[in-house]
Amino acid sequence: MVSATDNNENTPLLESSRSQQGILSKILPRWTWIQWRVMLIAAFLMFSVNFGHFVGTAPQLKIFEDIICENYKRSLDQEAAHANIYIDSICKSEHVQSELALISGWKNTLDVLPALALALPYGVLADKIGRRPFVILSTAATALSECWPRVLCWFNWPLRLVWLTGMFRAPGGGDQFAMFMLMTIIADVFNEEQRATALFCLVSLPNIAEVVATPISATTMIINPWIPFMLGPIFVLVGAAFSVLVPETLDESNRRLVLEDPGDQEIAGPLQASLLKRSLLRLAISKAEHFVTETEFIWRNPRLLICLAVVLAGILDRSSSFLLMQYASTKYHWSISQASYLNLIRSCMTLATFLVFVPLLSSFLIRRLHCTTLKKDLTISRIAAVSGIIGYFLIFIASGPIPLIIGCLFLSLSMPFVVAIISVATSFTPAEHVATLYTAMSVSQSIGIIIAGPVFAKLYAAGMHMGIEWSGLPFAVAGSLFAVILIPLLFLGMDS
Repeated sequence: MVSATDNNENTPLLESSRSQQGILSKILPRWTWIQWRVMLIAAFLMFSVNFGHFVGTAPQLKIFEDIICENYKRSLDQEAAHANIYIDSICKSEHVQSELALISGWKNTLDVLPALALALPYGVLADKIGRRPFVILSTAATALSECWPRVLCWFNWPLRLVWLTGMFRAPGGGDQFAMFMLMTIIADVFNEEQRATALFCLVSLPNIAEVVATPISATTMIINPWIPFMLGPIFVLVGAAFSVLVPETLDESNRRLVLEDPGDQEIAGPLQASLLKRSLLRLAISKAEHFVTETEFIWRNPRLLICLAVVLAGILDRSSSFLLMQYASTKYHWSISQASYLNLIRSCMTLATFLVFVPLLSSFLIRRLHCTTLKKDLTISRIAAVSGIIGYFLIFIASGPIPLIIGCLFLSLSMPFVVAIISVATSFTPAEHVATLYTAMSVSQSIGIIIAGPVFAKLYAAGMHMGIEWSGLPFAVAGSLFAVILIPLLFLGMDS
């Protein structure tokens, strides 16, 4: 009787426990322990660094505008300069907004320019000595660079000195390099079927950070824009400190390479050991001498060259995002804190795109249409490109807030473009060259940022000069560029 009673009491609990475990196993991805560890650490690092960046983006624009506006007022007639009735019109004038776009555009360019020279050699070294040291170095340099604009504004130094921010990023290869190193680590521990999903999850973290940071930033800006502006670097520093917990995954990549090609095991082992015994300086010199050889797999593969070219579209979001707030604030007479909610709307939609739309579309393409992984990624990238074209042109022609918001929603659907292209390129790349490929991708995007920053700033100034209705000219050019990029993308993979 006792045993029967015990069984009756315990059985439902055991069944409940088993059912809960069954539900969790269906909801959560079936990843190994090392995969979960890598993903969680990379996710926290990506979230904290991006949260610090986004919480300071809108207040930085506001403080820059205030400084430029105050300096411009000093150059005007003293009576007009001190008349409050002129303050808002002066701050939204062509002169102030053109200077603000120029400073922001060239800052985006010069942020990546010094690091560009080191990114690709760093990627080659990461394929030889490991990924972890470069993640730590890059995040530390990014945290240091976030402090420089605060110092300039606090001591009221010349605002164009903000263009030196890139000098602080240079030792780490830039924040684009840090992101691609994290993506390399993900690619090391996830197989081909899991890789795209894992990358989409990682890339969605900046959008989650923006969704959380934007209302906090906008709310505290009402009190004082300096509050969120100074909070930003603190969170970036937390992320930089957390980077020491990133595991080294080069061995996982080598192990997967051996499993894929056992015949190379006897050659790869001694070669890897001898390389690790060399000094860092000697290794760097050696790799510099054979740089063309190390990257030959890219230049000899037309499909990879197409991927490197079309991934330039990925910089359009970053290069135009700082203009979106400025554009909406000027055209619709919003405050910058109000305009920052556009980024919140776009981030929420982008998050839904990565977490709902892309997984559902991927499942439909693979299970219903029986597409290969490569064809699935190509289809996603093409849909994203078409969405980008529609979104940018809607923003350009928007006569009011409603079409502007609809344009932002379409723009959100274009966000999976870069990740899909990277996954496509990875399918064409040997496992031992993945870090080099991803770094080449970061260099490609960095080149795009270098070009787009000042070009978009000039286009915005030209549009302002032509009239307020033409102030969205950079978005029209961005949409046209997406249309051009779509053409080779339609033919990519047709022979696969």
